[in-house]
Amino acid sequence: MPKRQRPSETPPVVLPLPMLGQTVFPGDELCLLSALSSAAAATTPSSMPTAAAPGPSAASGAQPAPPPPPPILLGAGVVRDGADLLRSSRVGILRWDGSRCRVWVEGEARRYIPALNDHVIGIVDSKHAEEYRLHIGGPALASLPVLAFDGATKRNRPHLEVGALIYARVTLAHRDMEPEVSCAAPPGVGAKDWVTKESVFGELSGGYVFDCPPLLCRRLMGLDETSPVLDALGALAPFELAVGANGRVWISSSSAAMVVLSQAAILRSQGVADEDHSKLVDELAERFEISPEHEQGA
Repeated sequence: MPKRQRPSETPPVVLPLPMLGQTVFPGDELCLLSALSSAAAATTPSSMPTAAAPGPSAASGAQPAPPPPPPILLGAGVVRDGADLLRSSRVGILRWDGSRCRVWVEGEARRYIPALNDHVIGIVDSKHAEEYRLHIGGPALASLPVLAFDGATKRNRPHLEVGALIYARVTLAHRDMEPEVSCAAPPGVGAKDWVTKESVFGELSGGYVFDCPPLLCRRLMGLDETSPVLDALGALAPFELAVGANGRVWISSSSAAMVVLSQAAILRSQGVADEDHSKLVDELAERFEISPEHEQGA
């Protein structure tokens, strides 16, 4: 029996998108449409098998014509300049979906849209017998059942006041229903009684909360990629941090100057190269007269 020959390995195709996954600005040149179409054709398998029609060409063993390159879908934030050049029309992260051959710029959302399992920072708007109503920045208030805490019972449960900050997890998100959140640990995460104040979710006591661009929040949460600015801040002084996908960040530290410095460093880190985050924190620390030795002795 003749041995089967292994198909020759082809090198991976590199997309002509040098700014992929990075922040782009209006007017930035992204790539040539023809180059992107050719690269997409090399990475996208043909959806329909090509059958050779009977005739002289089939008998002679001629190869069928290659399929045409797939059409490139230009999503939000990507416009054509001339016949072949693609440019960005807004600030955001350049994205590519190979399954749909779609390129777009992921910009800032004007309003938070709740998604299942999102971590959010909510503000108690009102309290009722069976639930709290939280403002999470979405189209509607979110409901938080009074027993949606680890270890909570009807006699032993948190009593939240209007205006309290809550770190919670979205458990119900539907376009035709009001969202619901919970402070109970998700499956696979060790649950700790809310009384111990060591649970992942619950009331955020003290500290300071501020608004933050959603794309930057994703970096801080490590959803797309890590944020070196947090490592640089952690080397300077200890602090507590809670990041919500709804564009809110909560910081707590024993030093008020450290809280102000952390807010400034986080907000200014957007658009700064990763390797410059440590330099950014050092410059702010010098301005606020904060050093690791000073914080350890405080």
